[in-house]
Amino acid sequence: MRLLVAAGTSFYGDWLTTVALVVLLFRLTQSPIGPALYIVARAAPRVLGPLPGGALADRFGAARVLSACAALQAIVTASIVVAADHKVVWAIYVAVLVSQFLGSVAQPCYTALVPRVTTPERLGRVQGTYVALQSSSILVGPAVGAVLLTVTTPQFLVAIDALSFVAAAILLTTLLGVGRTDEPIGAGTRGIRVGLRAIGRDPMLRFLAAACVANAAAVTALQAVLVVAAAQHFGHDTVVGWLYAAVGAGGLIGTLPVIRRTPARVGLSWIVGPSILELAPLALFVFVTSLPAAVLLLFLSSFGATLYQTRGAVGMQQRVASDVLGRASAVIGLAVYVGMLLGAVAALALVSAIGWEATVLIVCASSATVLFIAAVSESRAPR
Repeated sequence: MRLLVAAGTSFYGDWLTTVALVVLLFRLTQSPIGPALYIVARAAPRVLGPLPGGALADRFGAARVLSACAALQAIVTASIVVAADHKVVWAIYVAVLVSQFLGSVAQPCYTALVPRVTTPERLGRVQGTYVALQSSSILVGPAVGAVLLTVTTPQFLVAIDALSFVAAAILLTTLLGVGRTDEPIGAGTRGIRVGLRAIGRDPMLRFLAAACVANAAAVTALQAVLVVAAAQHFGHDTVVGWLYAAVGAGGLIGTLPVIRRTPARVGLSWIVGPSILELAPLALFVFVTSLPAAVLLLFLSSFGATLYQTRGAVGMQQRVASDVLGRASAVIGLAVYVGMLLGAVAALALVSAIGWEATVLIVCASSATVLFIAAVSESRAPR
């Protein structure tokens, strides 16, 4: 419960800050470039954090790394308030870069900590609840932020986020001695590459990594043009709020099957089908001009994503030894962030030349090709 409350507090605070900083930077710069640079500053440093984060989790303990990252993020986030009050825009971007790097360092630690705070038969319940909190924060956080911004300043929301990191750090500190074994953490294996080997020797985990790269690229490419799509297909850019809400709702509902019952063992088929369910609606989204149909497609896509990502995390926790679980989780996290970066670069390179519809279709087709090759390869792999 302490782990989940800490994670949920951090998730909700993060989405409050996301809304607040987009508004704040637009007001300070009086240009759409300000918010655009913020999105880049959020995405770029995430590629750098998972591998060292996983190694630190295995060596020093996931709870210790998580609490340290949360405490540092509290300080960095608080500095944004000071920079905003003095209108020092460059300092805000630096703080965002540092905070996102720390967040990506923490990401594999959560997965590594789950088996230490629960029993094997309850892995699905805890992991599913963790993802449900993440999804519900996307559903609720931006809406709450938008309402609060009508009566207060963006700096106030950023300050709330800083306090959320303080609360998370305190809760995570109470988990430092929980779930310890007689063997020192990381005693048996050294090096970051052990995580790659743990993923590489299992067909399900190999396909999970491939799906994370491919589908994250497609999702990010669509996300990069979602406001344009809302304006062109549905009449107004504010419709994007409903589209994000559909994503959050699909992710929230997608956690229920795993929360209700932890799979005895997650096989390849548990990942392949839902990964296709995530990707196919993204391509179909290009062709719809009805808002309810678009909302349904994004709901289904997010539902599929949560199904295979949550099951994949449980499968990894079942397969991988605890002293290398942080580094294995880091590989999956890195796959997601690499896919996000590829999708963002593809959108920037193609959208002005060929339009958002063709851009999304090309990225989805490329992602589908990767999924097909990976599925065929793993189905033929020796068991």
